[in-house]
Amino acid sequence: MLGVGAVFSILIALLSFAAFVKRRTVSYLLIAVAFSTFLGKTSLGPAYLLGSTNTEMHHLLEHTLDVVMMALVLAAVYYAYSSENQDLGSSYRR
Repeated sequence: MLGVGAVFSILIALLSFAAFVKRRTVSYLLIAVAFSTFLGKTSLGPAYLLGSTNTEMHHLLEHTLDVVMMALVLAAVYYAYSSENQDLGSSYRR
């Protein structure tokens, strides 16, 4: 299961960075970095299984990455909303 998780984590990170390269906005960058936290969480599994981290550290790091991801997504939404309200003359970009 860790292998499947790793493949999809890499795929999600690559796709999110591809979207950032296409759009080149701070919001897309924040989302790409947030999705990249999946890579960190995926790497914690093998680290735990190989004995590099104990149970407490494993869970602490996983939950820390959850908080980082949540903060990055909230920052992306806030930044997108703030810049949308400041620039009233621009059209919506898809």
